[in-house]
Amino acid sequence: MERRVGLRPLLLGPALDDREMDRTLVGLGSHVEGLKNVIREVYGDSVAAIDAGQELGQIAALGNGAHEVTCKRAALLYALYKEPEVQRYFEQQEAAVGSTYAKDMAKRVLPFVVPRFLKHSCQAPDDFVHMCIVLAEMWPDVRLGNFPLRE
Repeated sequence: MERRVGLRPLLLGPALDDREMDRTLVGLGSHVEGLKNVIREVYGDSVAAIDAGQELGQIAALGNGAHEVTCKRAALLYALYKEPEVQRYFEQQEAAVGSTYAKDMAKRVLPFVVPRFLKHSCQAPDDFVHMCIVLAEMWPDVRLGNFPLRE
């Protein structure tokens, strides 16, 4: 139970007063690696699922530089947007502390940001991650766009 971590620390990193050892990087890499299992369980052994799993494995194996971590965070956010299993996983992780960060991200922020990210061929994962964080942190519970929340 003490190893459980919600979505927010994975996206924001450690607190400013705890920067000696960034434990969130290990968790981030293992969560991206775990997405391979989700893809295999949900989509089976199709060629597309195998390819997606290999790509996720390559992303998980990236180093811990700023650009690499941003790519891992973007992959995790996109999986949160597309896969209900990932949404349920993070909601369960955060239920112990009463947080709704992952649910808010999945239902309010990502439906607003992901189409714009895809429109530009996913060419700016850093902008995607930062936009999601800013909208979730600075304007919680504010309706984005002119459409209802995704259920």
